[in-house]
Amino acid sequence: MIRVALVVAAIALVATGTVASAQAQTQTASAEPTIWDHNGSVMYLVANGQSREFHYQKPRAGMSEVGARPGSLLFRGEIDNGQYFGTAYVFNPHCGQIPFQVKGPVLDNDERIMLTGQVPRVGRNCRAYEYSMSNLEFTRLKPTDGAPSQEEFTAAPAARIEESKPEVPSTSGSELASAPTAQPPVTSQGASVYVAGRGKYCKETGMSGYLDCFYASLDACQKHNKSANTRCVPNPNSGT
Repeated sequence: MIRVALVVAAIALVATGTVASAQAQTQTASAEPTIWDHNGSVMYLVANGQSREFHYQKPRAGMSEVGARPGSLLFRGEIDNGQYFGTAYVFNPHCGQIPFQVKGPVLDNDERIMLTGQVPRVGRNCRAYEYSMSNLEFTRLKPTDGAPSQEEFTAAPAARIEESKPEVPSTSGSELASAPTAQPPVTSQGASVYVAGRGKYCKETGMSGYLDCFYASLDACQKHNKSANTRCVPNPNSGT
């Protein structure tokens, strides 16, 4: 009986190892970027657990003119129960990349993503003075649609969020459509601060006055951004 029990236990261990190996292979495969179309620009989506990032692979001509480059970040956030939420960026040739909060569902059996948010319009000092509701739509491309090869992902340079530059003409470089104006979402201590997300802690972005707030604790924020040398601060809306 003891030998039979040992044999059964050994078989169970082998089966468990096989399942774990298969799961690891599946997770590795799912982490490979997928190709998407966004208003005529070719994008690639990087998935890592619940984290999601859309980067430009081949910006269309209009976006190249306002500063988008291969590898430039357009969206960074998370997915939860089929819903994306996070921070998207407007490209402005003078002010760099301007963040704003978006969210929306995954549609058509994971073939389409529709994100909605209030897009900031900046003035001469590169600070937002009004907001308009707009959509970002992403449609998944098939390999037969002329999508870039895997080698092209590794060749794309890492994106950098540029800091704002004061006293420049107001210019909008967004791919988003205009809509009725909305008010700035946050005002803190007399200064306009745009808060993306509802987490208790935020990371400071390259744009003064903009915070990405997707972290439940200070430790989580610092751990996620330790390689970026980014400062983590309490969410001004959470009362922490």
